[in-house]
Amino acid sequence: MTSCIPKEIKTVKRKVSPRIKKEINLITPKSGSTFPLDTIVLFTLKHKKDQLIDSIRLNGDGKPKIFKGNRFEWKPEQLRTGNTQVSLTAYFKGKKEKIYPKIRFVSNINPTRYTYELVNTYPHNEKSYTQGLFFDHDYLYESTGHRGSSTIGKYDLATGEVMQVANIENKYFGEGATSWKGTIFQITWESQIAFAYDKDLNRTRTFNYSGEGWGLATWGDTLVMSDGSENIYLLNPKDFSQIDRLQIYHQTDKINFLNELEVIGNDLYANVYTTASDEIIIIDLLTGRVKGIIDLTGLIDRSKYQGIDYVLNGIASYQNRLFVTAKWHPYLYEITLLKAQ
Repeated sequence: MTSCIPKEIKTVKRKVSPRIKKEINLITPKSGSTFPLDTIVLFTLKHKKDQLIDSIRLNGDGKPKIFKGNRFEWKPEQLRTGNTQVSLTAYFKGKKEKIYPKIRFVSNINPTRYTYELVNTYPHNEKSYTQGLFFDHDYLYESTGHRGSSTIGKYDLATGEVMQVANIENKYFGEGATSWKGTIFQITWESQIAFAYDKDLNRTRTFNYSGEGWGLATWGDTLVMSDGSENIYLLNPKDFSQIDRLQIYHQTDKINFLNELEVIGNDLYANVYTTASDEIIIIDLLTGRVKGIIDLTGLIDRSKYQGIDYVLNGIASYQNRLFVTAKWHPYLYEITLLKAQ
């Protein structure tokens, strides 16, 4: 009988953590404010009961900076577009309180507009779902996508002849590719796996990274990767660890769907995954600003090659020559840029 009698349940009263009451308000700039890059921003803080704010410490822009009083003007030391990563610490009456301003910077320049002149046309495998394109020692390398048909290949430019090709496992969707100091890298879409190859396309290593892989390029001793957003990631080629991140903006907003990439000097040439227009954007890798727009209208016969599966996706530079192509396209084009009138 006693086994059927429920045991007395003791109620334990939970201790509720007292809510941290904020005493400092950020008056200016308002949360969500947007400024052109290189703007001097006025920060004004105020205590809710008008207590005196002795000083403000700003972190996240080079060395920490200390300002006396409750207001100061700030011109970023690190000129970068996108959302700021700075924090403010207000000191008052022996206390301190941290604030994270929600502001962003957009480009402060008009992008230069370019058209093109067609220099030459080369054969290209129209069965290639082009994801990455680059030159290494006179040869053209191309990474292709789709599960079950993703490859990394080495080609002769003039003839389009396949010199070597390596297939990747059916579970992977091939994406961007590039080379660094004799190593060929290829990333994958959703698998968060990158492959390393020697120049004969023998796989030598695999790497892990976070997020999706879209485009890949080389900038000196740094890899540059896109993930389909406005973000560009700077990676260590030795282990694919993240070194830095850029957020790409034009004069009013961010640029999403950044795809295949090519670095020329300190400029990043990027395809944008869209059918809206045949354009390549040029990004300043030092700031994240869109500095140029290349209009390639008319290069591809859109009466024959329509839809999102035939968008521009392939940019390669070699000996001051620029080459472009599209997904599932029979031609590779060498072009010269012309400033638009």
